[in-house]
Amino acid sequence: MKKSQKFAWVGAVGSVLIAGTVAALWTSSGSGSGQAKALTAQGITVNAATGAADLYPGFSAGDVFFTLTNPNPYPVEFTAMTPGAITSSNAGACPASNVTVASASGLSLTVAANATSTAQSVADVVSMVSTAPDGCQGVTFTIALSLTGSQV
Repeated sequence: MKKSQKFAWVGAVGSVLIAGTVAALWTSSGSGSGQAKALTAQGITVNAATGAADLYPGFSAGDVFFTLTNPNPYPVEFTAMTPGAITSSNAGACPASNVTVASASGLSLTVAANATSTAQSVADVVSMVSTAPDGCQGVTFTIALSLTGSQV
């Protein structure tokens, strides 16, 4: 073997040994814990919205209109509505007692994540007594609403 060939073999073997040394770095592992935290759901805001004027004495299929504002990062669907207190925009001429509102179930009212819905309605739940006075013409009734639903 020539001297130059010996150096080539020694160089090649040396390169392999160096590469093998580099590949033999120590490995390491770790253990411990991580953390994930659930957010706190924010309440949905229900705001009265203008709808069709469909009440008159004796009518029992009026609608209630509202918008929903969802500050949560997930959509919510409401399936039930329970009415609360009713106020009249002209209580002197047309007390709120001239109107009743029924509960509703089987609804499908959805509001997107971090959004405000377009006007929503629950149909056929508002009634006006048959003895409502003329002073009820043009009066707006504001109805407190409680909605029940869940994340979708």
